[in-house]
Amino acid sequence: MRIVTGSLKGRVIPFNARRHGDVRVPSSRLKESLFAMLGADLGATTFLDLCAGTGQIALEAASRGARTVAAEPDQRRYGFLKKLVAEWRVEGIELTNSKAEALIDRLSGQGEEFDGIFIDPPYDATNAGEPLSVVLLQRVAEAGLCAPDGLVAVQHSKRLEHPEQSGLLRLQRQRRFGDSLL
Repeated sequence: MRIVTGSLKGRVIPFNARRHGDVRVPSSRLKESLFAMLGADLGATTFLDLCAGTGQIALEAASRGARTVAAEPDQRRYGFLKKLVAEWRVEGIELTNSKAEALIDRLSGQGEEFDGIFIDPPYDATNAGEPLSVVLLQRVAEAGLCAPDGLVAVQHSKRLEHPEQSGLLRLQRQRRFGDSLL
């Protein structure tokens, strides 16, 4: 996993699945597509990564200049990311060791809005019997976390049908990457 562009360009994220826990990694094509939608230079923008995992999406956003907030509930992965951010001296990134739902609640209480939001929970994760990606999208819409011209991107299994609309958020486009949809 390599940072593609920005201040961290070329750096390799030394993630070890045996030590930090197995996690699905977004493909390079999916990452390229996501950032093509957001733009190459994210200076003066805000970005929210609700399921950081390896940190590659949050670090890519920060590398491109976005003030970034990322949630990772797993203590091992959170510790890895916190140490990496310190070693690389990454500025403009806030890591939180919490579930996405808790972070959404905290941010909505602060009146935060984000230009880009990435939702990518484990495909089999649920909340009250609903797929977690659907629940998080609904919670983001209800909390008003997306800026008026912002983009919410959800990575999920191609077998899951997401609603065409959630609150004020509407499906604009959809792309397939192997077993994933963005």
